[in-house]
Amino acid sequence: MEQRKTIVFNPTGNVVVNGITDEELVKILEIKIKHEKSLTFNPQQLQPVPFSAGGPPRPGQPQQPAHLAYYNNATFGWNGEDGLEAVHKIVSMLLKKEGQQQIATAVGQ
Repeated sequence: MEQRKTIVFNPTGNVVVNGITDEELVKILEIKIKHEKSLTFNPQQLQPVPFSAGGPPRPGQPQQPAHLAYYNNATFGWNGEDGLEAVHKIVSMLLKKEGQQQIATAVGQ
């Protein structure tokens, strides 16, 4: 008889994101609340970026207003499919916002 191996998909990992704004942080915390058991994120590990004229540079992005706060070292960890889905939501939200800013810049030129 042929033995069949069962493959269990249990994704785990982590990712670090820099340049998070206050507005993005609020959305991230909302996602974390919904996925509390499978997503790890500790806001106390965030490193505030000193205010500078225009905020931290983002490649291909216009300078940001100086009144916005930015944070580095946002570390997201996941264990299982639900946690991976939460991180996907966070990264998609961040990428979507970046894309919208690029479109707004292109239209404004």
